[in-house]
Amino acid sequence: MNLLIIVSITAAILTLLSILLLTFIIGMRVFTDRSINHQAEFRKRAIPLINAYLRGEATVEIIAPILLKDQHLALLILMELADSLDERERKKLHPLFVSLPKFRNESHALKSRHWQTRLHGAERLGYLGDDSSLPALMTALRDDVVGVRFAAARSLIHLGCDEAVEPILSSLDIPGEVSQRRVAEIISSLGPRAIDPILNVMNGPGYDDASLSIAARVAGILRSERAVSSLSHLLKHQVANVRLNAIRSLASIGDHSVIQDIASLGEDPSWEVRSSVMTALGKLRASENIPLLLDGLSDQEWWVRHNAGYALMAIGDQGITALRNAADHHTDAFGRDMSRQILQQKGLLEPSAEVQP
Repeated sequence: MNLLIIVSITAAILTLLSILLLTFIIGMRVFTDRSINHQAEFRKRAIPLINAYLRGEATVEIIAPILLKDQHLALLILMELADSLDERERKKLHPLFVSLPKFRNESHALKSRHWQTRLHGAERLGYLGDDSSLPALMTALRDDVVGVRFAAARSLIHLGCDEAVEPILSSLDIPGEVSQRRVAEIISSLGPRAIDPILNVMNGPGYDDASLSIAARVAGILRSERAVSSLSHLLKHQVANVRLNAIRSLASIGDHSVIQDIASLGEDPSWEVRSSVMTALGKLRASENIPLLLDGLSDQEWWVRHNAGYALMAIGDQGITALRNAADHHTDAFGRDMSRQILQQKGLLEPSAEVQP
């Protein structure tokens, strides 16, 4: 076989492959465009009907045939709407959720060998389920896959199960700031009904520091005045992360009776705790603790100095006066430098007015 024939065959094969690839790309583009158009048209028709249903202007019997034309997309739309509604309005959507036959038995998905199936089932039961789904979701809190446990926790809270708070804390006792924040956000979405369970955790024996930290976070998110006494007690906890979250939550609640308890941790061994103390005193406008904040300006940790300076700004005129004075006369060079930086950032000190240490 001569070279010309080999080149011709190679060229023909490459041309054929190019044509096949181009055909595939065009086909995918057409499919994608059709899918996008379908979703847009479906949403354009379904969402006004669902809103009319919420206003009492349409019935399930009218809307269900439309939703059944694309149950997956209908479920997604209903879930999106549910997340944007308050609890009372959200409950009105339940008949529409259960009108989708494809998803009526999501509890069975929690028994699947495939974790993705269990995850989707746990997520959907928060919208499709009722009290009969609670036992299956409580079991899912012990799933080997953390994502499934988080999904089950969200669904239990979504269904208003305040009895799930303590089991959720136990099942999601995972190290790390991000995980603890996620758990606190999930539980706090229960609203005032979360208060009694988290008080039980903060006041009860045998709970580890992760559970106490999350409970303290929830109290702060909900700004529960009922939790002030329990949070004040946690200021003495041996674990720094618990003390830190108690400080933050007390500052969020804004009860001035605990200012001195917070200030007592101004020389805590943990710099993160000291930093939180400075921020809290600023948030509470604790002008009586200006001397402590001035001491914080010379802390060995930059964040403590930074937060002490901003706390003085937050206090108002008294704090700003103290900060101006510190910019010139603080006994520590770090304290003078931080004071000048913050005053400059707030436009209260011109760079040319700096005094060299």
